[in-house]
Amino acid sequence: MLVAVGCNRPATPNPPAPSTADSALADANVVQSEMRLLHEAMRDAVTALALGRLGEIPASLERVDAARARTDEALESGRYALPKDAARLDAFRALDGAFYDQLERLVFTSRTKDVEATAAQLGVVVGKCNGCHVQFRP
Repeated sequence: MLVAVGCNRPATPNPPAPSTADSALADANVVQSEMRLLHEAMRDAVTALALGRLGEIPASLERVDAARARTDEALESGRYALPKDAARLDAFRALDGAFYDQLERLVFTSRTKDVEATAAQLGVVVGKCNGCHVQFRP
């Protein structure tokens, strides 16, 4: 009976929930926005590895790269200051640069279609997160 009643109700469309990426772009804190996009890209990379769809990894990281550019602009203009050890901006940029070098290697490795090498490089990338967080995250 419930199935029949449910079928007779008028359909009410549910608007799609905004993705984390959409919300991230609207955030005032550019670094948090970048980190949310990075989190999504890493999650998507793990899924792509599991499904053998390594070609999906570069596209998800392109959005992160665009967010990084917004972070750089905000740091350069003074619109954003590091919440911890703000005077060590050069050290932050060095760590960030080294991290993004590893992301570029992840993109390159994923394009080789070598699942094991891509998985290893993803491990390197994720392992680099903590260095910056320990030094600059409150």
